[in-house]
Amino acid sequence: MEEGMSVDMLERALLGQANWVHVQETVKLLLLSMAQIELTLTDGDYNVTGLGQQFTDMASHLRQVNLHLAQQPDTPTDIIRHGISLETEIDKGVVAFQFYDRLSQRLQHVVTGLALTEELLCDEEQRLMVEAWEKIQQQIKTTYSLECERKMFDLVLQGTPLHEALALYRDEHLYRKDDIELF
Repeated sequence: MEEGMSVDMLERALLGQANWVHVQETVKLLLLSMAQIELTLTDGDYNVTGLGQQFTDMASHLRQVNLHLAQQPDTPTDIIRHGISLETEIDKGVVAFQFYDRLSQRLQHVVTGLALTEELLCDEEQRLMVEAWEKIQQQIKTTYSLECERKMFDLVLQGTPLHEALALYRDEHLYRKDDIELF
C-alpha cells in the first residue's frame, strides 16, 4: 500500500474505479441497445412506409370501384359482395400499418430515453444528483403522446412491479380496437 494512503482511502479509490467501470460498461450496453433499435426502425420504415401508402391508395380506389359497380343495374350481387369483402380486408391492412406506426413511435421513445440516460451517466457530477434524474424522467415523459404510455411510466416510477404494470396495460388497452392513432 502506498505510504500515506489509508485502507479507507484505498477502498474508496477502488470502489470509485469499480463504479466508473460499471457506468462505462452500462453506457456501452445502452448505446448498443439504441443502435439495434435505430437499425430496426430504419429497416422497418423503409419497407413499411411505402406499403402503407399503397394499401391506403388501393382502399380508396376500391371504394370508388365499389360505388360505381353498386350504381350499375346489371352488376351481379356476388361481384358487389366480393368487392365489399375485399375493401374490408384492405381496411384491416391499413389498421395493421397504424399499429406499426405506434410501434415505431414507442421504439423511438425508448431510444430517446436511452440517449438521455446515457448522457446523464456520462456526466460524473450529474449522475449522482436526484434533481438531474427527476429532470430526465420528466423529459422522457413529455415525449409520450399516448395516455397509456404516461400511465405506464408513472406506475413503473412509483415502484409498481413491471409485470403488474404490463398486466394493467394489457387489461385496459390491448384488446381495444377504437384507440388506433396515426402518428
